[in-house]
Amino acid sequence: MNSPRSFWSLAKLTWVEIPRQPALLLLTTTLILFIGCLPFLITHNLGEPGKLVRDSSLALMFLGSLLLAVPSACHAVSSEIRGGTAGAILSKPVGRLRFLAAKCTGVSMVMFSFSGMAIIAILLADRAAARDFQVGWRFLIPLYLAVLGAYAIAGAINYLTRRPFVSTAYWCMALFLIIAFAYTLTLTGGEEISIEVPVRWDILPAGALLTMAALMIQSLALLCAFRLAVVSSLVVCSGVFLTGLLSDYLLAARATEELWARLLYMVLPNWQHFWMADALTAGGSVPWSYVAQAAGYAGAWILGVLLIALGCFDRMEIR
Repeated sequence: MNSPRSFWSLAKLTWVEIPRQPALLLLTTTLILFIGCLPFLITHNLGEPGKLVRDSSLALMFLGSLLLAVPSACHAVSSEIRGGTAGAILSKPVGRLRFLAAKCTGVSMVMFSFSGMAIIAILLADRAAARDFQVGWRFLIPLYLAVLGAYAIAGAINYLTRRPFVSTAYWCMALFLIIAFAYTLTLTGGEEISIEVPVRWDILPAGALLTMAALMIQSLALLCAFRLAVVSSLVVCSGVFLTGLLSDYLLAARATEELWARLLYMVLPNWQHFWMADALTAGGSVPWSYVAQAAGYAGAWILGVLLIALGCFDRMEIR
């Protein structure tokens, strides 16, 4: 079996199988719709229109990445090990390194699609919150229609062709959200309302940083998936997530005095490097040069975790 061909076949198989899980579609739909409702639920602006909506939307994307990455990674690895699929694949000329890399690539592709949909929803919600309800609803109706249309089309396709409803709805929603966002780029405040509502493109680098954090969580979930079930993996990843958020407060001062604190501070991911919502306040922006630096940090951390995962995988007996 050709090495590149087997790698991409495994990655594509993972990319196709994960969106067939109902939990993925339910979580993604809930997140998109809740972000779309935030401009109507949050009426305070704290001196800057859209700030609370933007910050809350980015926080939902951050939390949603954790809730999505863990079951996706566990389904990609642990379910195949328990079901014997992994043993059948490894019995062919497919090494464990290639198997792990393909699984990581497949899950990453799903995480990229999830992050892309979340960022589109955040851009629309931020644009809607920048003005009052009389103007903002024009940018959210296409979002709602994209979700409803995806479910309707997926239902029709499932009825006519028996294709899986869940994965079809997921990918239709991704496509329709792109179309909805492209349509809203042609909208202003309306012919009778001479108000220009620009797109806050500065959200893109902030969303890119959260996507990197999602890939870091995903790599940790892959490591846990070799030994733990979904619930146990979620507990471990949530613990690392919360500890990483508080690492500056808990370990920064002690790291200068005690060796254990210094080592733990270096190993734990510092999520504050990826949470740049405050930098967008008052028209601020996140430089793409900073995104590139954060990408180096995230890549090094992911590589280290995957190397540990490979070591654990090599010592596992696969039947």
